[in-house]
This record gives sequence, structure tokens and C-alpha cells, in this order.
Amino acid sequence: MRVTDIIQGSKEWHQFRRTHIGASDASIIMGLNPWRSISQLWEEKIFGWEQETNDKMKAGNEMEHEARKCYQSLTNLCVNPLVCEDEIYPFLSASFDGITEDLSHAVEIKCGKGSHRMASNGRIPAYYMCQLHHQMMIANLKEIDYFSYSKEDYYWMNLKRDDDFINKMIAKEIEFWNNVLNSMPPEN
Repeated sequence: MRVTDIIQGSKEWHQFRRTHIGASDASIIMGLNPWRSISQLWEEKIFGWEQETNDKMKAGNEMEHEARKCYQSLTNLCVNPLVCEDEIYPFLSASFDGITEDLSHAVEIKCGKGSHRMASNGRIPAYYMCQLHHQMMIANLKEIDYFSYSKEDYYWMNLKRDDDFINKMIAKEIEFWNNVLNSMPPEN
């Protein structure tokens, strides 16, 4: 994994995301994202369009710092946001909500109501499973924590790496990226 000096949320980060397949793109490419299609993602990459941030997304992003502090106090791990690229496939990237300095442990933080309800039942949504596996692939992790947080409570789950899923995902991501490079719309 190649660490960048890009700060999440910055203008440079938004430009970086347009030229990479990030962890949040994985569920779209895998056909598991209920809100966005692979054609929409392709258009974003080709034309430089960016998904608009809605009020729910803004609220979740604002709570992330508080959630990270809660996670750190529970685990005694110091985790910080970090943006990285894959060394083998440099067009693949991940923006970690929290990863230890030695890059051995990561957490994905979610503060949305829908995902929090699912977490309260011990479930991680399929669209986030893709994101988590993409992050494990980029950082070469065997597991990753999923931390769903609200001001009232939190749910903390650990997800183990599934190499079969990761191999299928990488193949689809490479195919998608070839579509982007060749300006050929993907098949839905």
C-alpha cells in the first residue's frame, strides 16, 4: 500500500477520487449499491462529475470525529484518517476513517440511521461489506472493524477477510477501470 499526503475532504482528495476506484465505489461496481448504478459511476469518472453530498451524508461526516474518539477509547487503539493507493493496481485506493500508524488495524465508521438500525441487529449492509473488503485488500488486512455510532449508542463488529470475494471484486474493478480508460460505457 502506498500512503499519500492527501487530506480527506480536501479539494485534492476530490480530484484524487475522480482518478481512482475508491472503497465506496466497490459496491457500485459489484452491483450491490441501491442508490447508484455502474453507469452513473462511469459518468462520474469520465466527465469528472461528483456525487452531491446530502444532509444525511454531511451529518454523518460531522459525527465521524466524535465516533473515532469513542472507538479509540473502547479499543485503546490510536487510529487516524488516511488515504492510500494499491501498489499493484495504483488506480485502486481507499480513504480510511481510521487506521493505526503501523497500518495493522483499521476501522470503518458509519453514523447513518439506516446502517445503525442494521448494526443493532448484528448486520453489516452488503454495500458496506464491499467497501470493507476493498479496504482490507488495499491495506492487506486479515480483518477490519465496522463501528456504527450514534449519540445514544454504538455497535462494533469485526469482519474477517474473504479472499474469494476480493478476487471477484478486483476482477470487476479492473474491468470497470478498462471501461473508463477506453471511454466505453459498462454493461449494466
